[in-house]
Amino acid sequence: MTSALDNIVPISQFGQQPVELASLASFIKSFPLQGEQLYATVFHRNSEIVQTQKARLAIANLEKILTATFEVSATSGFDRMSLRDLSRQTGMSMGAIYSCISKKEDIAIMIADVVRLSSELTRQHAMQSDSLWASIEQSIRFHLYASSLLQPWYFFLYFETRSLPEEQQRDSKQIELDGIQSFEKHIRDGIDMGEFATNDPRMVANTIVVLLEDWYLKPWKTLGPWKRNLAIDKQEQQINNYHQSIVEQVRKLLAPS
Repeated sequence: MTSALDNIVPISQFGQQPVELASLASFIKSFPLQGEQLYATVFHRNSEIVQTQKARLAIANLEKILTATFEVSATSGFDRMSLRDLSRQTGMSMGAIYSCISKKEDIAIMIADVVRLSSELTRQHAMQSDSLWASIEQSIRFHLYASSLLQPWYFFLYFETRSLPEEQQRDSKQIELDGIQSFEKHIRDGIDMGEFATNDPRMVANTIVVLLEDWYLKPWKTLGPWKRNLAIDKQEQQINNYHQSIVEQVRKLLAPS
């Protein structure tokens, strides 16, 4: 019998295509955090939480639980959501719920782990670029791609961090800080090499991250009337337009006088 994991591509293979040829279509083909592979990754990386060792069952149930979490928390808030709410929303028994999570905070841990991993993968992918500016530009592009594919995950983590225990809040906030620090390092390196000029690299880095957050937090602001399930070419056009807007602003902030 074919295993649910038979067709999973190792995460380590992500980003092996030439970075300069990346498009949304090629990104989708290689990005490991989507579809069945996304939930298989959640299963493997949270083995201390998930009680059942039946991979096929666990992956299917994790998809139901996480999808329901995004739906319920969007209307009533994660802090008010109960495991019984998840049971009703998914049609799963409480026993099936408990085989994957013991408390709802486990869900937030899993979501934060995926967003952290996604952010790390996109930064690593952009590091293949042949210049500091190209690395910044591609990091922006790949973050827009990843956060489009994982929009409910990024959205949840940003808005529901406040309802988590203090330690988990710090871990969640660190994901954003890591993104700022990565851009800041590239900018400082560029200043040292005479490629960039700014008196406040931290603020420029923070500006980039805030603009990236607008993409998945406020699509009505960045895209106008929000339309779901657009064709890939239409999605890419929207992303390219927003990417170009960010890049133009950042170029002005970093341009030597």
